[in-house]
Amino acid sequence: MNPTELAKNSGLSLPLVSVYIPTKNRQALLANAIDSIFQQTYPNIEILVVDDGSTDNTFEFLTQLSSKHNNIFIFKNNVSKGACISRNIAIKKANGEFVTGLDDDDVFLPNRIASLVSAYDDNYAFVCSSMYWDYGKKKRIIDAKEGQITLAQQLSYNEATSQVLVKKERVLSIGGFDEQFVACQDYDLWTRLMIKYGTAFRIATPTYIVNDTGSSQRMIANTNSVKGYLQYFDKHQHLMSDANLKNQKFMRIRRCREVLSMKELIKQIGSGHFYSKLRYFLSSNFRLIQQLHQKHYK
Repeated sequence: MNPTELAKNSGLSLPLVSVYIPTKNRQALLANAIDSIFQQTYPNIEILVVDDGSTDNTFEFLTQLSSKHNNIFIFKNNVSKGACISRNIAIKKANGEFVTGLDDDDVFLPNRIASLVSAYDDNYAFVCSSMYWDYGKKKRIIDAKEGQITLAQQLSYNEATSQVLVKKERVLSIGGFDEQFVACQDYDLWTRLMIKYGTAFRIATPTYIVNDTGSSQRMIANTNSVKGYLQYFDKHQHLMSDANLKNQKFMRIRRCREVLSMKELIKQIGSGHFYSKLRYFLSSNFRLIQQLHQKHYK
């Protein structure tokens, strides 16, 4: 029986889940994100939105929304301070036992929070799920394998995806998001949680949609994205095995949208994720494959 059914059938009180959203100048997308939280089957949720110095009508929109809903709390940075600081502000203000994040251009599927709360176990550092990557014409499920995520796996690739469900006290115990990071701050935080609290767990059911359509700007191949990976590598390199180092090199090549050479592909054999590497080798070396991918998905 899932948590929502338990609440309906037995009147048990369910733990409060706090959803934090940093936002800046994306009112229309933000409205969709918040609406996806309203559609959750899980009944005990609060929403904390930090307006990071928006110059559009975002704050006015949030003010009107919070006047109609007693579970929405809004905060405003008069000057933009960045996503990490904004997330930390929300997490510190959260009242929930659990916290989870939502980017302002993405959406939750209705079963997300109920599924994650149901799967939660204190023996795991946190729980997460697979997700849909929405390219526009097509959606693709990523990270769909259910099971434990070890630190060794996490040091090769962000197996925990972009959002997790975790106890608030655990996030605060390790200092929250590293405010020096310009990107990959989620990857870093999940890794630090695993260093302190052990293995994590991922459910196979996709419960989150990443927006990679024309209405959003993902961080692939931009300067901050590359710098964020280098920050992550510098911070955690001392924990990495040879396989981790190879995978991190591939991740940087892909993040920079560089060509993956045959020589490098051969070096990568045996370090895992080979299907992804082969697929990227083909798309980075053959323009026709790139064009077909764009035509099919975008």
